[in-house]
Amino acid sequence: MQQSEFKSSIDQLNQANNVLILAPAAAHADDLAAALALQNFLTKLEKEATLVSPGALVEKYNFLPKFDQIKTDLMISKSFVIDISTKRAQIDELSYKKEDDKLSIYVKPKAEQFTKDDISFRTSSLPFNLIVCVGVTSLDSLGEFYSKNTDLFFETPVVNIDYKANNENYGQFNLVDLSATSNSEIIFDLINSYEISLLDQEIATVLLTGIIAETNSFQHSRTTPAAFLKASQLVSLGADQREIIGRLYKTKSMSFLKLWGRVLARLKQEPALSLVYSVANQSDIAKSNAVPDDIAQIIKEMSLQLSFAKTFLFLAEKPGQTEVFVSSLLPVNLSQVFASFQPTVLGNVTHFILNTSPTEAEQRVLRLLRENVL
Repeated sequence: MQQSEFKSSIDQLNQANNVLILAPAAAHADDLAAALALQNFLTKLEKEATLVSPGALVEKYNFLPKFDQIKTDLMISKSFVIDISTKRAQIDELSYKKEDDKLSIYVKPKAEQFTKDDISFRTSSLPFNLIVCVGVTSLDSLGEFYSKNTDLFFETPVVNIDYKANNENYGQFNLVDLSATSNSEIIFDLINSYEISLLDQEIATVLLTGIIAETNSFQHSRTTPAAFLKASQLVSLGADQREIIGRLYKTKSMSFLKLWGRVLARLKQEPALSLVYSVANQSDIAKSNAVPDDIAQIIKEMSLQLSFAKTFLFLAEKPGQTEVFVSSLLPVNLSQVFASFQPTVLGNVTHFILNTSPTEAEQRVLRLLRENVL
């Protein structure tokens, strides 16, 4: 990440007064923590800041401060404006009458009459003057939220914040720091450069949560000395590391742990791809009493616990289908590799469903990985 991009992003935040912050769909702890910290910080700067994570939120992260303020959708539209020139006549009274299929607006002048030349029409500008995407690898990964609000993205500058190699650098300003181990680190640097005195205990807590979650409590092989240093600074600002670890790691459901045990029992490797993968059949899922959130979290657990690998694949059998989750630490764009399957990107996880058996799905996915990752 170049310092010029960093400075330009700070300048954009300084100039904006109404900011839309976007986290990925089904965002993980680091994405949510970084986005919440940024929202809290901008609010302290007396700026309007709205945080959206499209789709359902992962409820296990509801311990994060202000989690309940995260929106999962947002109606964004321009207002239709009627302008009346008052150069020749002043307004005395204004009223309206609403009927089933029309709205009549009545404007009574004080003296002179209004003419049609005094009236003009226009649409207002969009409500936000800056978009900040946190952990969003591509705009398409936002799904329907992006497709129904394309005007917003075309007309509003975008600051793109991420640490993952598969980020598509789609913003006018790209804070993509491949040396960072989490998005929370990048937000910490941003706040530190802007106004560190506003980094209070609440912001410190959410940022430390993101760093701990993304580094598996500093046990992941990619954890850097910089991550340790920033964590130490956040603790000195009041973040409670012990409580955060308890919230993140001591509250896993029994159903998740049962499914995780079955996943480990079926673990396979492809050393040439630095790949580990596993397949869970319908019986595994039923006997574990696993819910959709348990299934979605398995790929995250694989990347955290199986640090000897670089690419992770999990296939879960459903009636007549196979649900596929893929994640990689390598500089490969998995959404492009699997583009023919119309994948969605959830954080650093590429997800899609194949209308086939787990065995056939495994063969198709492995073939594409061998062709594109080797």
